[in-house]
Amino acid sequence: MRTFAQKPKATQQTTSANTTLLAGTHLGQSREVNSLLHLQRTVGNQAVQRLLQTRDGELEATSSSLASSRFGHNFSRIPVHSSQVRAHAAPKEPHSLRSRDLEVSEGAERKGMDLEPPGRSQADRAPTRTRGSTLPYREATELLDCVRIMGEANAAYCRQQVLGEAPTPPLSVTVPNHVRSASTPSGMPDRIPPRVNTPVAVQLSGWQASMPPVTLSVQGAGAANGTVKINGANSVNLTASTTVQLSGVDQTTPSNAGKLKLAARQGTTPLAESSGFSVSSVPQNWSTSLVRSITDSSGVGMVALNSWQSDSKDITDLDEVKRKEQVEVTTATGPWAGAVQHVSDWRDATLGSIQDHHEDSPRASFRAIGSKIAKQVFVFKCARTAVTDIPATNSGLLITRKVTSGGPGVFNYDISKVGTAVTANGFSSGAASGSAVAPTQVV
Repeated sequence: MRTFAQKPKATQQTTSANTTLLAGTHLGQSREVNSLLHLQRTVGNQAVQRLLQTRDGELEATSSSLASSRFGHNFSRIPVHSSQVRAHAAPKEPHSLRSRDLEVSEGAERKGMDLEPPGRSQADRAPTRTRGSTLPYREATELLDCVRIMGEANAAYCRQQVLGEAPTPPLSVTVPNHVRSASTPSGMPDRIPPRVNTPVAVQLSGWQASMPPVTLSVQGAGAANGTVKINGANSVNLTASTTVQLSGVDQTTPSNAGKLKLAARQGTTPLAESSGFSVSSVPQNWSTSLVRSITDSSGVGMVALNSWQSDSKDITDLDEVKRKEQVEVTTATGPWAGAVQHVSDWRDATLGSIQDHHEDSPRASFRAIGSKIAKQVFVFKCARTAVTDIPATNSGLLITRKVTSGGPGVFNYDISKVGTAVTANGFSSGAASGSAVAPTQVV
């Protein structure tokens, strides 16, 4: 007992340790014991006062630095008032602290004031909690402090930093840069046909139920630029990725190409948009068939029917389109050597079909062995999109003429036209469908 009396300047740690021993020891009613108990309370209360005075100065400096390191922001200019700190950290009546109370206070100082309310264990504090679950005392306190410092607008950020919640992904919307029908030939600007659907994939992520929907519409739509329906309506609301169907209604008028854009917005906020496109139809998918043979005395050959379609399924939609043939002769021998090849000029695409005359004259000139092979491709021009010499899809044909010997003084003439993928005068196209094959003629 005299050891305590001889060392009044013992460290706070020693006092706390001895206090622990005294708290668990039965104290007698002797004068020496009462004196020791009075000394213990006096030292303890002084330690508490020193602790509060020290933390008043430290909290103002450290609270900002701790918040700065935790949240990645500088809070050094945010004041922490001593009165508020003391109101939370110190009991109302420090002189009434007992030895066991002093131990808890000093232990809390060594742990950084990491206190749990009665009945809470360390296992109650999970590193990550779901929104809406009950929070332990410490996490709830830290969350409230963060929101108080950062403001309500940053509550989600505080939940991420304090509770470890995953950040909410930002709203993201992607529309294709090119709104372009699969039937659009190479070399032509972006466009979709009228009347038929063009599928367009729209990617959307990060949408939450609390948000307004994302609205998809066509900007610039009007009588001159053209009009478009999206899934049969002027606009659609989206909350997830999807594929929408675009269908042209009014075609773009000449000199107004590329003024339509597929756009996504949320309320009045623009989110994404495509490049410009138009509404127009194009000719495609040629076919051929035999109409008749040419057997008169002046010439020999055949008449074939060339037909084509509009990608809108309505040939009248090609009212601003014209088409013509490109013919390249690759072989010319015998009676065809040095012959001049004649081709047709631009014709209205709304015709839908034209009889193609393949005639060799005069007839008598073809009583000699030889051959001629020519490749045929059709091109078009469109006033709506301001393009010309665009190879029509699937319009390639191969025309073959031959004169062979049928015996002494007999010459057999054959001609055919067959859909074939070819390149003529630099214009390439896939094979047309069908064929025209004339019966053999004796010339």
